[in-house]
Amino acid sequence: MQQREKINLTRVDRWGYAVGGLALVGWGLRRRNVARSGAAGLGSWLLYQAYTGYNPMFTPLGIRVNREPSEAAAIETIVLDQAITINASRDELYRFWRDLKNLPNFAPRVSRVEVLDEHHSRWYIEAMNGRAAVWESEITRDESGSEIAWRSTHNAALNHFGRVQFRDAPGGRGTVVALHLEYVSPAGSLGVAMARMTGQAPERYVTDALRRLKQLVEIGEVVTTYGQSAGADRSAGVSGVDSSVQSPS
Repeated sequence: MQQREKINLTRVDRWGYAVGGLALVGWGLRRRNVARSGAAGLGSWLLYQAYTGYNPMFTPLGIRVNREPSEAAAIETIVLDQAITINASRDELYRFWRDLKNLPNFAPRVSRVEVLDEHHSRWYIEAMNGRAAVWESEITRDESGSEIAWRSTHNAALNHFGRVQFRDAPGGRGTVVALHLEYVSPAGSLGVAMARMTGQAPERYVTDALRRLKQLVEIGEVVTTYGQSAGADRSAGVSGVDSSVQSPS
């Protein structure tokens, strides 16, 4: 694995680790008891992480940092890749996703999408505190039956960009819907780690969205945790299709 692929600390984290590490080393060197070696050792460990950009404790959380994102407005981003296999054609799934008014039917916390023109839309998001967040999005690439790419533009509560690709699944099992998302975390990797541990990170909502999309397309409804359902009246269910969300290979 290349070093750049192992980076899971943002610049915010690395500066914090460097300052904290230097402070611990300096404090330890002024002591003459056992605390000296402990503080110096911990400080050195933080400095090493600041230098490499890698914290092994974040590895189980799968945090990935892109230091050279394609969007010039983003200095660095948190990277997310997920995919799911759905028993439907690429063209059918592309058309369903491209009609942005369908997205609130399966995307958690998206209450409404207002289409402004062919490439621009306004999104209304249900916030955790009950207050709605609003941002605008621009479609930057649109390849029929293959790919849709977008980026947030004005007043985005979460500065992000990404793409969804539609690929034929092996063995004629339908279509692999692969979603790539990159977003800016003001709180750095530590904030991402805390959000993931509390179930409030964007990764959770992407996972839920893909699973809900599969349910909606294959059986015509989204099954909720309360045993109720919601969604369009469409039935195309096929048994034996893997419903798990996975990282694309």
